[in-house]
Amino acid sequence: AVVSTQSTGHYYITNNLRMVKEKAKGEKEVVAGNVATLDFYRKMITGTMILYAVIRWSFGFSWLHIILSLSAGVGLSLLYGSMSSAARPMYGESGNLVHAGTDLNMEGGVTDYFKDIIIVTCVIMLLSLISDYFWYGWLIIPGFALVKLWTTVISPWIFAPAPEVPEGAGMQQEGFKKGMRQTKQRKQANSSNTNTSPGMFSSYR
Repeated sequence: AVVSTQSTGHYYITNNLRMVKEKAKGEKEVVAGNVATLDFYRKMITGTMILYAVIRWSFGFSWLHIILSLSAGVGLSLLYGSMSSAARPMYGESGNLVHAGTDLNMEGGVTDYFKDIIIVTCVIMLLSLISDYFWYGWLIIPGFALVKLWTTVISPWIFAPAPEVPEGAGMQQEGFKKGMRQTKQRKQANSSNTNTSPGMFSSYR
């Protein structure tokens, strides 16, 4: 029995240590993936802004170009800053990794939409060097947001099926209404009887 207890305890300790190591390994992989992702999008944003500025400066620009490019630059900076802040890891006092931060490569997350917006904005900026009409491509972003809002929130709420009525609930409701009608009829009958009954001194008239 002592040997069996020691074997069980050793198994639990070994299993827990293995789970901790796997978790730590997974968090380190998330940190490494986030670093690579941020580096990729930082290079994309920087290269797009430099290329746009050089070519636009060479061919001339207007106040509209300045406003649009500054708006794109501010938007890209805010998106990248949000991604960097979400992916910032937390370390303990001893330097051990406590939290890896948000996984930027997780599909379906908010940062996944941030990456899409960064890519669309960079492509639009480069294409706008050919024609200013490509700036209208920015309308893809609010259009996609409206479609997503309709399909995930508005449409399910409007076209949600009516809640199913449990069996017997309708009969119980009808019985309740019938009982209420009978009670009301009895009260009306009692009231009419009271009004038509002779008074105390009617026999002396």
